[in-house]
Amino acid sequence: MSTTTRSLPVVGALDLPRLLAVGSVALVVAAYVSVLHFIANVAGDPSLLLLTVAGAIAAGTLLARFVRPRYAGLLAVGLVAAGAVYYINTLPANVEVYGTLGPLVGDSVSLLSGLSILRIVNAGTWALAIAPGPTFLAWYLALRRHYVAGAAVAGFTLGIFVLTGNADAPTTLLGAIGVVGAMGFGDVANREYAARQAAGVTDEGDGEGIDDARRAILVELGAVVVATSLVDVVPGRVSGRGGNPLGGIGGGGTIEANLLGAADNVQISGSISLSPKVRFTVSSDEPGYWRVGSFDRYTGDGWIRTGGSEPYEGRLASPPGRSRSVDQTFELEARMGNMPALWKPVEIQESDTGADVVDGGNIRPVRPFSKGESYTITSRVPVASPQELRDAGTDYPDVIATRYTTLPENTPARVATRAERITANASNPYDTARVVEQWLENNRAYSLDVEKPSGDIADAFLFEMDAGYCTYFATTMVTMLRTLDVPARFVVGYTPGEQVARDTWVARGLNAHAWVEVYFPDHGWTRFDPTPAGPRSAAEQQRLGSARENNESNVDTFRTGPDSWTPTPDPDEPVTTSDDTPTPDLDQRLSPVGGNGSSPSDGFQGFTPNDPAGGGGDGGFQLELPSLPSREQVGLGLVVTGAAIAGLRRAGVTGRAYREVWLRYQPRKDPVSDTQRALARVEYVLGRDARPREPGETVRQYVTDVGDERAARVATLYERATYAGRVTEAEADEAVDLADELVADAGIAGVSRRRNRGA
Repeated sequence: MSTTTRSLPVVGALDLPRLLAVGSVALVVAAYVSVLHFIANVAGDPSLLLLTVAGAIAAGTLLARFVRPRYAGLLAVGLVAAGAVYYINTLPANVEVYGTLGPLVGDSVSLLSGLSILRIVNAGTWALAIAPGPTFLAWYLALRRHYVAGAAVAGFTLGIFVLTGNADAPTTLLGAIGVVGAMGFGDVANREYAARQAAGVTDEGDGEGIDDARRAILVELGAVVVATSLVDVVPGRVSGRGGNPLGGIGGGGTIEANLLGAADNVQISGSISLSPKVRFTVSSDEPGYWRVGSFDRYTGDGWIRTGGSEPYEGRLASPPGRSRSVDQTFELEARMGNMPALWKPVEIQESDTGADVVDGGNIRPVRPFSKGESYTITSRVPVASPQELRDAGTDYPDVIATRYTTLPENTPARVATRAERITANASNPYDTARVVEQWLENNRAYSLDVEKPSGDIADAFLFEMDAGYCTYFATTMVTMLRTLDVPARFVVGYTPGEQVARDTWVARGLNAHAWVEVYFPDHGWTRFDPTPAGPRSAAEQQRLGSARENNESNVDTFRTGPDSWTPTPDPDEPVTTSDDTPTPDLDQRLSPVGGNGSSPSDGFQGFTPNDPAGGGGDGGFQLELPSLPSREQVGLGLVVTGAAIAGLRRAGVTGRAYREVWLRYQPRKDPVSDTQRALARVEYVLGRDARPREPGETVRQYVTDVGDERAARVATLYERATYAGRVTEAEADEAVDLADELVADAGIAGVSRRRNRGA
């Protein structure tokens, strides 16, 4: 007997099982490539990514002809190593490197702990660097008939994105289906191939085993679909620090939790309502926007903060340019995991907890504050005048220009076109920002009752919506400025709140707010607020008044109430004016609409001492859940339902259920049909509980041998109906009733037998 072994050919006619097996591996690859494409679209070059993936697939196809798996594995490792070197060499110059592999190791550890890939500063480069290695190896293994190994490589890669939260449920589901398909179809393909090899390509092989494997695939797919739909597979969508930085206030369904609760991301929502709960009291030399944090990466429907944090170890750098020192003492009226402060915080004087410095300049406590705790912080508030900002120029640091002018690659071009048209008369970034700010204030209404659009938020707000609230205004302004190469970022925090003394303010959940900061060389970040202050304040005052009338809890402190504090003029206090008041004719010179936009820097937009809501914000809102499921939810539901039915059918559950219904319920049609079905039911019961009718045995012989008088009577009526073609309605009724009795007795007997077996 010859012992010569035949090598498995890579190229040749693709039979159906093999085609399905290779396609299943391709499905897993496509699942994680779709995630990489989204990341590249937000933070890189998606066309370059797709070109890289295509090159990896081409290499896998070519090398699968003549390269052994061990060498292909080494090549894949080399591709990953080359990607790591490329990633490290493209890190921004300001990223501190602890040794050659410091950033790579640090980012890898962060990703494995659930950090979203979009939190990485160079996320687009990371996606480009990671794509070739696993894509090449998975495709190579699939073509070499190592389907399970190929699916494992692709599945591991997808698993990383599941862990980081970048792979949503439908993508994860498709990947899981691909893995199971590769296992099942691959098993069938390899069995058939081995059988043909052993029988000279003409033998069908182990047909029964192959059929069993094919049938098992359907059950496995159904199980994977159901399991995937029932498990929350997006841990990375929760803050990497763990828990809610709000410290449990606000609830998961409020915009305050949306803006300020997830430490590192903001997802823009639909309709909302206001929450009047008190959050903190501030004693300060002056009021302002109590800033919590900024976000630099726009995804098209939300914001992400990139970068990390480090322990606070002393005084921080002051902003460039002129600034003044302002001390603030915050007394927490509720549990909170943030440390609001005027921009820019430079020193913590006193605190009941330690703190971390987060990328972007804000400070965050290492643990949430409890009610009654406090901290005192010093800020250096920029005081540049409008003229100084106009003269600042555009000599931006490279890291600022790169990080804060980036937009998703698929941002509609009409956003840039509209921004250019609106700012055509502006000759410098400051006037450009003021025009965009005023245009949004004057051309979009303020409303809490909006439906979240599909697609890009800024594009929809500009061209499809008439109204929105702070997140829509701020997102659109940042996007428009970035299309004009003006560095801008999305900022969240609280507006001043209700003034209760000359130097004291009380902030509520409804003061949570989003605004814009624009960067000016030699001066740093300056605040702009495009949200209309008047309508916003009116909505907040109405909500606060309603809460007081209904005696809602935690709405007031001993300092607050319906009778707001009114300042008493001090004749000895000199009257001063801010040096950043905009030029009176700015609206006429620059904006086609004009407006009442707020000034930047040390001014605070929309605040009046007698306003009990304090110029408010959009915080503490309750989300209104959509009444109808999304198209993705409907599609996933159909897939889950279909797979579950297929699995139940494969297991015999649907067949048994149908038989039980068929056995116990007989709809009436006509006497002949009714009698014939009655006998079929009787014969089924007798065959199950006594013995089946043998081939060639007549109905009369069968029921006589079984010895049941009711069955014999039904058989007589059946013969009359079938062979004589005549049976009365009454006789049909009798046959159906007798069949019902037999079925009922058989059911009771079956229960008794099961009980006896259990005993």
